[in-house]
Amino acid sequence: MIVRDEGECLDRCLRSVSDWVDEIIIVDTGSTDASHEIARRHHAEMMDMEWSGDFSKARNLSLAAASYSWILVLDADEEWICTDRTKLELSEWLEAASQEVWGYWIKVTSLLGTGEERVTDVVCRLFRNDPRIAFRGRIHEEVASSIHAFMPSGIGQSDIEVVHYGYLDDVIAAKGKNKRNMQLVRRALQQTPDREELLYALAAEWFQQAQYGEAIRLLLPLLAQLLPESGYHSDVVLKTAYAWRELGQYGRALAIVETWAPLYEDFPDLLELGAVLELDHARADNALDWLKQARSAASTAGRYTSVSGAGTYRTLTLEGMAHEQAGRWEEAEAAYTAALSVQPDNVAAWQRLLLLGAATGRPQAIARAAEGVCLPPAAWQALVAAALAAHRPEWLLRHAAALAPALRAQPLASGLALAQLGEDAAARAAMRPWAAHAQHGPEAALALWALGHKRQHMAGRPVAQRQGPAAPKAAVPAVAWAADALLRRVDTAGCAVRGPAAPTPPRGQSPGAAPRVSEQPAAPGAPALLAPAQALAAVGAWPAWLRLLQAQPPGAALALLAALPPAARCGLLRAPAGARNGLQALCGVPPGNAQQTRAGEGPAPALATHALLAGTLALLAGRQSLARDWAEYAARITARPAAAQGRPARSLPPGVHMLLRLTAPGAAHVPTYQQQCILLLAYL
Repeated sequence: MIVRDEGECLDRCLRSVSDWVDEIIIVDTGSTDASHEIARRHHAEMMDMEWSGDFSKARNLSLAAASYSWILVLDADEEWICTDRTKLELSEWLEAASQEVWGYWIKVTSLLGTGEERVTDVVCRLFRNDPRIAFRGRIHEEVASSIHAFMPSGIGQSDIEVVHYGYLDDVIAAKGKNKRNMQLVRRALQQTPDREELLYALAAEWFQQAQYGEAIRLLLPLLAQLLPESGYHSDVVLKTAYAWRELGQYGRALAIVETWAPLYEDFPDLLELGAVLELDHARADNALDWLKQARSAASTAGRYTSVSGAGTYRTLTLEGMAHEQAGRWEEAEAAYTAALSVQPDNVAAWQRLLLLGAATGRPQAIARAAEGVCLPPAAWQALVAAALAAHRPEWLLRHAAALAPALRAQPLASGLALAQLGEDAAARAAMRPWAAHAQHGPEAALALWALGHKRQHMAGRPVAQRQGPAAPKAAVPAVAWAADALLRRVDTAGCAVRGPAAPTPPRGQSPGAAPRVSEQPAAPGAPALLAPAQALAAVGAWPAWLRLLQAQPPGAALALLAALPPAARCGLLRAPAGARNGLQALCGVPPGNAQQTRAGEGPAPALATHALLAGTLALLAGRQSLARDWAEYAARITARPAAAQGRPARSLPPGVHMLLRLTAPGAAHVPTYQQQCILLLAYL
């Protein structure tokens, strides 16, 4: 091992191997924490060296000190998953290893983000103690190439697994790994600027930081010159296709996948990406062909750098999405259920099941899938949030017993469900005790503010006309200052007030005090109103919600709707007819028609989103002709950037493609037509 200030994780790593190895050798490159003390507790031999920015140099120093015939290499942020069976198999492998086997591939499973996702890779970390075997590379160092130099087929397969914690978000942030790695790679490239391994390492760093333009600049020449025999060629193929997709070059991305899929027909991640690209083009049946191949390659995912679930539950989830896109609800439900039988905490599958049930009008049937597996707490909590956003409180009531732990973790959920059921007094009583809570207080205060506007509407009088003790005295949360002032001005004037302004509190006013109308801005932008608008919708304060949208400048109201999560857009369909009709009126008509449009001018993506939303709402209102006008306008807007550059538009986004399909002659007679319209709204 080599370490530097690894006190947070070193003990976990050493405990995982101390009973299985004969000696522990650690090279320390300058620790100032408790790393030395922890290592000594595990009887490790410590060696100190000054850090020179070269990982291989430090690794090879540790190898030189090894005295036994086989060497296992680990990092401090890793944990060796070893059972009695693993020890028995390991002994058999090492004793039976012929002179043709000089090392073994082991699987490294890296936890990503906050730990929900993981990616697997195979690396040579177990090998013979031989002076010809040494690490190469200043960074992303590896030992396999030195074995292949004298024994091309000298590395065998093993079932050993190591869990790596170093890619978790908090670890990367704490250690500044991105900056450190970038500096090391660039320093090494100054010495050997054409070395392929270093160029790949730099591309991988740009890719991890989502700088896809920089990554593709390096990946393309690598793809042209690398041979498939190199250990990372398959990852270059995958990253190149993915980067093209992130840059909006779907055709180029799909061409990469199609070119290399025959060679990597056992690489499920690449095959899945082919399916995703087909779904991007609204070609669901083509996507299913790719996914069938990916499922057949599930057993070989360990040969590649592969994300968890590739070929299994993630592929099945994508199958459900493809069936949804094609309007095959039963097949989608079956695919999601199959995915959950493999991975019960697949939150994406649970959320899509719930939305599918909301769109098709059968949430109870969909929810029965939860009864067949042991659903983990995180998935239950995600389902509670999705059910509330979709305005399905009856689903929560039906599953109240199973949801009890999740509801305790989300104490405001019960109050929101009561508000959606019309039990406003009970909702206020449930949420008021939480208004001063450190964690839940801001959300509770916002919900109580929204309930206040709902009560004012039920009383039938504008805010400005309410006098005496009946007037609400609840403090207005800071996040709702701008929205509250705007609603008061609308109620006072009896009409919408339009125009831009910043959502800042009045001078001298403390948080929690009710804003004075005359000192408040006229009409803040959409970002400042998103949380208050969602709060009004969440408690069912639909008249106030609609007035808030109506008071926005042209286009801003639909920007608020487009910013809603899918479940919340599905929940809009539970609003009263008056609110839905008012929402439809906000859309106007597309440019080119006789009537005046409210779409205005702006960036093509924003206008296309506006058109998609307006067209979908027209469909749901039964206005087929108007919806078709919006669909054609969305298609023109989407093609505008390509036309401005003098090139043809290669394809339409799936939402625009689906809107055109749903507005084609005869489309309304399809049995699942209404559900497809709802799902288009949800997955805008």
